[in-house]
Amino acid sequence: MYFFEWMLWWGTTLAEERKDKVFGKDFMDESQESLKAALEEEQPPLDRPVSEHPHSRGPVYAFNDTYLEMRCGSLEHYRGLITPLVLVVLYATSIFPIWGIVGVVAGFIPSRTLFGALLGIGVFSTLTIAFWYCFFKFKFYIPIRWELFTHRRLLIRFNRKTKQVHLHRPKYAGGVVTMPWDKIIPIHEGAGTRLVLAWMPHRTGQPFVTFAAVGKRAGTAKELLDEWEFIRRYMEEGPESVPKPRVRSKIPWPWYSLEPQFEGLWPILRHGGWKLWLGKLLMSPAFLILGAGHWVSQLLCWEPRWPKVIREAGQPGKPTPEFTTAEDYDPETCRRLYLNADLWVPKDHDADAPAEEEESGSQWLP
Repeated sequence: MYFFEWMLWWGTTLAEERKDKVFGKDFMDESQESLKAALEEEQPPLDRPVSEHPHSRGPVYAFNDTYLEMRCGSLEHYRGLITPLVLVVLYATSIFPIWGIVGVVAGFIPSRTLFGALLGIGVFSTLTIAFWYCFFKFKFYIPIRWELFTHRRLLIRFNRKTKQVHLHRPKYAGGVVTMPWDKIIPIHEGAGTRLVLAWMPHRTGQPFVTFAAVGKRAGTAKELLDEWEFIRRYMEEGPESVPKPRVRSKIPWPWYSLEPQFEGLWPILRHGGWKLWLGKLLMSPAFLILGAGHWVSQLLCWEPRWPKVIREAGQPGKPTPEFTTAEDYDPETCRRLYLNADLWVPKDHDADAPAEEEESGSQWLP
């Protein structure tokens, strides 16, 4: 499910007049304080080890001397919640009227009940038309795009030859971007979460933030450190410095869809009592249903494909991709990214900017 990625991009590209209504003054004031703290926080250099046991829990889709490719996405374990509901609604609003019409035309419905059948068809058809009108009018299709008829997975590629990191996301979540390796900020705190990699404006010089939740959820904070150390050593020292990971096929096998439901649970279960085990056993039917929805979601999506310049990056004689900037987007999106820069940048970051520009973020305008 790509809710977090969509929400981040939607908030970043909001129209200026809607920003205060959506976020509110209190939220903006609190975020400004946290942004100032982030500016003062010193990031350890990339050549400093953080763990003695580099290890990737995957899933890894490619591992060679040029690049490392992994799955990313923040809410993968919730993927499958929307799919069953959508399929039931589509079935009810589309199939029932069609069955009724076919029954009348083919003569399957007796003549004495023809009026009732026609009335039922009319009611169902009206409801179907009303549903699809509201569906497109009020953009009810947006939640569907989080896990249906979209990318099968989000990908992150670490290219050690070009020292770049590439993110493959749908266009409604920011699209494909190329970020510098040396500006990366790892966030590896908290059990039950994924390793989060961030590129903040105060490091990249761009008016937007980029996040990537990499791999599986961790049961302990140490697993996050090991995951980051695996990536760090690969990029800084090469593939021979880390244990070779298991490279997974991109075929959507059904058992792969059960994994996200149990990510990070083993350390908890290992130290838990029989009541915890019993509770998880009673919840297993829900996990199976969610896993089935996850698998159907995978089948109804397509495999993402990198642009040619990224596929060839690092090969002899091939060009190096340009880093993504706000100007790479359409003019309106670019303008909104600059005007919403104060979501990620403290207002007083530019001492020479006039006060009215500090309030609007317009000092970021090109």
